[in-house]
Amino acid sequence: MLTASTAARSSPLDALRGILATAVICHHFVVTYFWKATGIWIPPQSAVPNNLGAVPVSLFFMITGFLFFGKIYQRRPDFLDIFKSRVLRIMPLYAFALIFVVLLSLYETGFAFITLKELGQEVFKWLVFSGGSFNGFIHSNIMTGGVHWTLRYEWLFYLTLPVIAALVNKAWYGKYSLASLLVFAVITVCMMLGIVKPALLLLFVAGFIPVLIKRHFPKSIAYMAHPLVSVAALLLIACAMKLEAYSVLQIATMALPFMILALGNDLFGLLASRGLKSLGEVSYSLYLTHGVVLYIAFSILHLYSFEDTQLTDFVVHFPAILLTVALLSYVTFNWVEKPFIRVRKPSIMQTEGVGRSQPLTTD
Repeated sequence: MLTASTAARSSPLDALRGILATAVICHHFVVTYFWKATGIWIPPQSAVPNNLGAVPVSLFFMITGFLFFGKIYQRRPDFLDIFKSRVLRIMPLYAFALIFVVLLSLYETGFAFITLKELGQEVFKWLVFSGGSFNGFIHSNIMTGGVHWTLRYEWLFYLTLPVIAALVNKAWYGKYSLASLLVFAVITVCMMLGIVKPALLLLFVAGFIPVLIKRHFPKSIAYMAHPLVSVAALLLIACAMKLEAYSVLQIATMALPFMILALGNDLFGLLASRGLKSLGEVSYSLYLTHGVVLYIAFSILHLYSFEDTQLTDFVVHFPAILLTVALLSYVTFNWVEKPFIRVRKPSIMQTEGVGRSQPLTTD
């Protein structure tokens, strides 16, 4: 099932994406249990189950930072090309997921429409990846597992690339730099108002480090494959799983193992697995569609009774959910993602691969 470009690459990040997306599914599987049992959609109070969501998202952001900083650092970036590629890579599947949100929300509200003004406000929020209700249904947000918020941060990063490139390359990119500067100003104001969290933007910056090492200290890359370095990477990731989600300490703890993996360490061959690469290729679909599967299974079809049960009883359903999400992702990758990937320039496909330049997706 691997595309030729993905099969030809040896980057451990291709397989890592599959693991990260699966961890996010596991996280929201647990969150779904407590939501159905208590009526409240909140992250687990225990650090490890909560970080099954936070750590993968953090690493996804680092992957994005690594891939796109690599495209602009000491290069002549074609920003129009980059932005077009992002639209074609991210938006088709997001639109497909929104169709499910719309249909399920209408079903849950008995197809009784709210006012056009209110509907327009809701649509706008979804278009800017803020989510919320649809047709007044308060649980619409849950239908994506709430993951759409991460796409908002990815787009903020993409739109600041001309400013970042201007700084590191000491160049001015005309209208792109000017527009990006305005976006950067808006982000700064949003950070002051608490709308944008600065720590999350640091995750993208952490992805710059391997690029700088590859460009300026290439001889050090050979040391990254040492078994002791693999052990260190695993230990640091394990430590990060116990830390406060998205804290500066957690970000710093994960930056080192990410650097190790981005520079070619495959963790004793685990990240060289063809199976995990296949999973990684559909990781954006896994990430964006699993919420729909969870919602339909347990809120529409009511496949499990949450009264007087324990999480350990619920866990036995996880393999079936994961298999369903994987099959759906295979379909959406081939029928929704891939047609738009083919539209992109061959040079971009060779650099990013058709799997995930991915949003979190996204290279």
